[in-house]
Amino acid sequence: MTNFMLSNAVITDGFSFLMQNGTIEIENNRITKIGKSDEFRNSDVETIDLQGRLVLPGLLNPHHHLYSALATGLAPIGPTSNFNLILENLWWHLDQTLDAESIFYSAIHGLIQSVKYGVTTIFDHHASMNAVRGSLEIIKKAFKEIGVKGLLCYEISDRMGADSVENQLNENINFWEQHHDNRQIQGMLGLHANFTLSEKTLALIRTAKPADMPIHIHCGEDRADYQYCIDYGYAGPVHRLSEFGLLTKDSFLVHCIHLSEKDYELIQEIQPTVISNPESNANNNVGAMDIMKIQKYVLGTDGMTGNILGTMRTHFLQRNGKIDNPLDVQFHWPAELTKRFFPDAGALKVGKRADLAITNYIPVTEINLENLFYHLIFGVQGQAMYMTIADGIILYKNNELQTIDEQEVIKNVKDAVRKLHKKYYE
Repeated sequence: MTNFMLSNAVITDGFSFLMQNGTIEIENNRITKIGKSDEFRNSDVETIDLQGRLVLPGLLNPHHHLYSALATGLAPIGPTSNFNLILENLWWHLDQTLDAESIFYSAIHGLIQSVKYGVTTIFDHHASMNAVRGSLEIIKKAFKEIGVKGLLCYEISDRMGADSVENQLNENINFWEQHHDNRQIQGMLGLHANFTLSEKTLALIRTAKPADMPIHIHCGEDRADYQYCIDYGYAGPVHRLSEFGLLTKDSFLVHCIHLSEKDYELIQEIQPTVISNPESNANNNVGAMDIMKIQKYVLGTDGMTGNILGTMRTHFLQRNGKIDNPLDVQFHWPAELTKRFFPDAGALKVGKRADLAITNYIPVTEINLENLFYHLIFGVQGQAMYMTIADGIILYKNNELQTIDEQEVIKNVKDAVRKLHKKYYE
């Protein structure tokens, strides 16, 4: 079904308009008309009656780790009393266990969960230290099978030695170069964090990285990352990236919790994209980003979940309801970010690709832009969507994936999980 209409809905892009009793017409993957439902009465186009449901633009998750999607139930192989031990005894051990099969099915499973929560674009940060080469192509295959857009990168780290660093760097650059003009999948340069990247490695990256290739890095997530940079004579993790010529307005800085005043000044001056991950931060007990000093940011999930509206609900509750510009954080700034890489997407407007998240929520009280955020937090409540549409294709509707046989895929996922978990404990 490529030409159809969604009628009898509350329609909003989340920040500039909200229309009640509205209809969206979709033709050849794009939004061709948005208007009041009675304007479409005589149309013979196939129509889906949404019965008053709230329709949102397709959601963006700007920082995910799909490789972690099969980790549920895994016990760490050692103590996890601090951030470094959590990495060493759970996540780094897991990513060294991944092979081509588990990379693919981790991505498939994580994408399925994301689609159910209305996510149509994901920026993924991947690691599989014993299966580096070709790993981003494997993940790309999963994206194409599910039908969502993605920005992929491999997180470079020193922890497997110099030869591995070169492989990781090449994996990023080759993928980025091959996907410049791809309408569905593009690349970035992934970096793990300052404290796993030596001076020599950053110098190598500075030399090898194409000038217009942006970075995606965990930055100041834990105090250890900050202290590492201080010990090398820098003012902090942002300052270190800047000194190596790696900080631009197109950079993605993830977490930004443990920073110096110099770091904050650089963020204010250069305006990179800052991505906060409140649920992950709470889970790892690393603190919270200072939203008074960093006022423009977007929310990611850092591999914790595919549910980005649920993440916003957590953020709201952790902050005791004190968030400035929540609709900008949830909708406006993610739309800008999506359009940077996919210029004809990222907006619920005529002429753009039809990326839509149709909630199961039917407002019964007054709804407008002034109170929309509270309808999201207390009405939608981060629950699964009624329907998710990407590029005009219905991916998910009424608890069922539409583009794949979910039950068959889950059987394959379970087979991959058994092998992965067995290998993890060996």
